[in-house]
Amino acid sequence: MQLEHRIGQLLIVGLPGTQIDPAAREMLEAMQPGGVLLMGHNIESAQQVAELTSVIRSLLQVPPLVAVDQEGGRVDRLKQIYSPMPSADLLRASGDASIADRFGEITAEALRILGFNINFAPVLDIAMNDSADNGLKGRYLGNSAAQVIRLAGAYLEGLQRGGILGAGKHFPGLGATVEDSHARLPVVESSRDEIMRNDLLPYLELFSKINARLNALIVSHAHYPAFDGPAALPASLSKNIINGLLRDELSFRGLTITDDLEMGAITSTRDISEAAVLAIEAGNDMVMVTGSPDRATAAWRAMVRAAEEGRITRAHISRAFDHIARIKSMVSPPHTQAEMAVLRLRERIAELNLVLQHSK
Repeated sequence: MQLEHRIGQLLIVGLPGTQIDPAAREMLEAMQPGGVLLMGHNIESAQQVAELTSVIRSLLQVPPLVAVDQEGGRVDRLKQIYSPMPSADLLRASGDASIADRFGEITAEALRILGFNINFAPVLDIAMNDSADNGLKGRYLGNSAAQVIRLAGAYLEGLQRGGILGAGKHFPGLGATVEDSHARLPVVESSRDEIMRNDLLPYLELFSKINARLNALIVSHAHYPAFDGPAALPASLSKNIINGLLRDELSFRGLTITDDLEMGAITSTRDISEAAVLAIEAGNDMVMVTGSPDRATAAWRAMVRAAEEGRITRAHISRAFDHIARIKSMVSPPHTQAEMAVLRLRERIAELNLVLQHSK
């Protein structure tokens, strides 16, 4: 595989619309990205999404990760197709792991018939201030590590039993933030000991949980002075956090993906293309640039140049390839879509919402 396509495998890109337009086709064919993330603006109907994910696969030489962040509640990308999916808040109020498991399984079926194979969920952050305007309101599964582990573990078990991989977020934890990384760079002032004893416990538990193993995670854009001192460095670009903490200290051997580099926490402090290079240098396997094909292409070209110049080494690329290939070997093929399957899922989601309302 030529270098340009090897580097392409390290990117997750987005699309501007509900179909593949000429610019998107050109980007996909030239770059050959390792993954594509669909958002709400890409989703219109079940048939349209199934056709879109099929076309994406047909344009890429290596089967891609076809991703969505389908949490439910505030982050419900599929609300155009199915009944509204329950929020993490409702699961948390119920405290019932069996319901979380069922929700994971229903989510998996809903995603597979549309052509997805990985879900950027669950949120593993621990609620420390439910009223904070940090972009996470309503998305927490618990206000203690034990509660998050129990509900997220059950959700992951159902999701992955249904054939969809989960990617936990936002490592190493955003529960203590009071600002939203979509807009600016948040700072987590917790001590190293507090982070190790609290925020990281869901990750540590789920790294090794047999039936609900966490094989992929999304790295946050918050700054952690306990690991990086006063420099305004996001975790997603931090060698101390990715290589030092996650890989060396916690021995994580799964797939690491940055949160989207087009978020304000990155764009307010640095160029996206340079951030993409820094993210791979820090030890990430994949970077997300999903808002604009032009910016994704610019990031890809910067990464190719960095590889040609030796900033991104062969060792970086080989390790990322190993992790990406392992994850791709674990994904399940899409289910054949039928109108009755969509109708049945709408009914199951509505029933689940009723159960959760009565369990509050």
